[in-house]
Amino acid sequence: MKEIEVLENDAGQRLDKFLMKTFPDLSKSMMYKGIRKKKIKVNRKRCTYDQMLQPHDHILLFLPPDVLKEKEREVPSASTQLDIVFEDQNLLIINKPAGLLSQSDQKEKQDCVVSRVQAYLYQKGEYTMADHSFAPTICHRLDRNTAGLIIAAKNANTLRIINQAIAERAIKKQYRALVSGTFLLDSFQMHGYLKKEGTKAIVKDKPTPGFAEAYMDVKIISKKKDATWCDILLHTGRFHQIRAMMGHFHHPLFGDHKYGYEGPEKQYSLIAYRLDLRNVPMEISQRIFEI
Repeated sequence: MKEIEVLENDAGQRLDKFLMKTFPDLSKSMMYKGIRKKKIKVNRKRCTYDQMLQPHDHILLFLPPDVLKEKEREVPSASTQLDIVFEDQNLLIINKPAGLLSQSDQKEKQDCVVSRVQAYLYQKGEYTMADHSFAPTICHRLDRNTAGLIIAAKNANTLRIINQAIAERAIKKQYRALVSGTFLLDSFQMHGYLKKEGTKAIVKDKPTPGFAEAYMDVKIISKKKDATWCDILLHTGRFHQIRAMMGHFHHPLFGDHKYGYEGPEKQYSLIAYRLDLRNVPMEISQRIFEI
């Protein structure tokens, strides 16, 4: 028999999700059978797979020891180099440089914002790895070659609040992009439908099965002979949305050969320069961040 106490950062999630994260050798079939047969209990009572865990709940598992080995966690050893724009007890606002991954493939464990955040907080003593399933992480991602502001959550409650705010479009994200060509209008809205296929986003002009609606406001900042600096306010956050939509409408980002740029430049310019958190329902001493 194994007993686990649910800590603050592990609470607020379904029992089955928690068990899958905590015990990598526990199969789904054995877990669901264990719940049905009362070999998995919460607070010594019968439970359900979708039961929401509360702080200080006690989970009892009457299962073979070989499937109850907890997921091993390595002590964070990544670089702690971060350009921190803001920090409080709940979150970090980080200015990510172009070229750094937001999140790496777990198999490869590459240098990324997530590993740096965890190493930084571990060094500060704010990440002890005592939680069974939670680790500090980012709330959204930027492409490797996109620079700018990323929100990272220090605890599970903050992660849930920020993720919900993003889903409800309560957080406003603005970008600056250097795109090919010039526009007749000084401000307009781009609208389309996107679908991720492999490492690229495909854009359609009309509703299409499997494609998600995407739109963004574009404001012209300055014009050159063959290029335009644009201020972009995202209303949806689809995969490669800015790059794909600009390419689809024949204004690919300078240097973005994946989406139609044909010049010699190899590095595109896209910066997530502003975050507006005024509509996020949590205590934050600063609400607008800009670089």
